[in-house]
Order: sequence, then structure tokens, then C-alpha cells
Amino acid sequence: MITTTLFEKIEQWLNENKWEYRSRENAGIIEIDMGLKCELKQCQVIVWMKEGQCVVMGRVPIKAEEDARERIAEYFCRVNYGLYSGHFDLNYSDGEIRYKTYLPESTDPDAQRENIGEALIRPAMMFDAYGPGMMKVWRQEKAPAQAMEEM
Repeated sequence: MITTTLFEKIEQWLNENKWEYRSRENAGIIEIDMGLKCELKQCQVIVWMKEGQCVVMGRVPIKAEEDARERIAEYFCRVNYGLYSGHFDLNYSDGEIRYKTYLPESTDPDAQRENIGEALIRPAMMFDAYGPGMMKVWRQEKAPAQAMEEM
């Protein structure tokens, strides 16, 4: 089971690496704002201790319009099929777009530090990698399959 110890390890990693973040320890939540290289510009990364798991989720500040959701969902389905860790989500109700992965707890301190760094940066990396294709699909410049072929 994930403990507050992992939460403390994450905060320690953030402090050692001089990252700015907001912590709500009583809720088990850490929030980090990250810049992106792609046109999405920014990603909010949320570390969430829930039900014995540490979920790391990134979300972008735009919501898919209702008429674009089916296309974006197909694109994410095609993207997710090839991913080995984490996945993109699209909330069909409100259009929220996010990438979600998890952070395993390790008894090896070196492995834990590496896992923390990788888990925290992964949502931003994934939006930088797949966000441009998503935007082309959203604007109907490319079909979902076409956008994936260009990756």
C-alpha cells in the first residue's frame, strides 16, 4: 500500500530539483504547472494519492468541443494501443483531456528517485509528442489514422 512516505519522497524530489509545486498533503495532492513545447503551451500535472495508489495525471487547459470528441477519442485509442505506460483520456461529458500514469513505490532509494522523475515529466512529454497530432485531428486537418501515421 502506498503510504505518506511516498508523498514525502515526491516532495523531497521536487525540492531537491528546485521545482515549483503546490502541496495539499491532507488531500494527498501535489500540483505542478509545466510548460510544453507544442501549441498546447502548458500542462498541469497532478500527483494524487488515492486508494493505495499514486496516480500521476496531466491535463491541458483546453476542453474538446462536442463535435470533435469522437475524432479525438479515435486518435487517443490509436495512440494508447502502442503505449507501454500510461494512457490518454477524454471525458465525453465535458471534453477534459488528460494523460494518466502511475508511480510505483520502491524499496530501492535510487530506483524510487528515478521513478519519481520519470513519472512527473511523462505527462508533459506525452502531450508534447502527441498533442500536435491531436490538434490536427481536432481542427479536421488530418483523420486520426493519418495523424498517427505521421508520428
